Amino acid sequence: MCSVFFFNSDISEILKFFPSINNTTPLQKGKFYPGSKIPCVYKGEALNLSWGFSTDTLKEPLVNIRAESVASKPWFRKYFYKNRCLVAADAFYEWKESEINGKKIPYRFSMKDNSVFFMAGLVNEENSSCAVITTSPCFLVKSVHNRMPVILRKESLNVWADNSFSDTEILLPLLTPYDSSKMYMAQTDM
Repeated sequence: MCSVFFFNSDISEILKFFPSINNTTPLQKGKFYPGSKIPCVYKGEALNLSWGFSTDTLKEPLVNIRAESVASKPWFRKYFYKNRCLVAADAFYEWKESEINGKKIPYRFSMKDNSVFFMAGLVNEENSSCAVITTSPCFLVKSVHNRMPVILRKESLNVWADNSFSDTEILLPLLTPYDSSKMYMAQTDM
């Protein structure tokens, strides 16, 4: 489960992937927790959305949505087909329980080249809320936690961001663990 992530890059890093994006709103930077305004790319704009997807049918806002049910559960299906976003990040954090004293130890995951990456997300336009989609972990993350955010490969970004596209046979295979060989993990103090 991804419940903390970090973004401190300049908008120019996002423009490398989306040169024609509308950027009228300064993107939030820093460490993000549930309830924060987070940096997203949605329908051709760079904007800040509230992290905690909520609808009338959900009792509590959801920070994460499981990839395995995102297209099949009735309360997510319409958002999956029409309201996909990209959540910009430089790193995400997961915790592992220490075998010595039972304390939770934070680990930071980033790209080996320290580049910006994009996590798959869903948006509810009615209240400007969003959630990150999670999947089973890659080999590197599995040593710490049993879930990880879906990090989209560069060649998949435009397909995911194109909300006029709705082919499940192409969209669902994008929601897989990221390549461990391109990632870096470090224990941190937070």
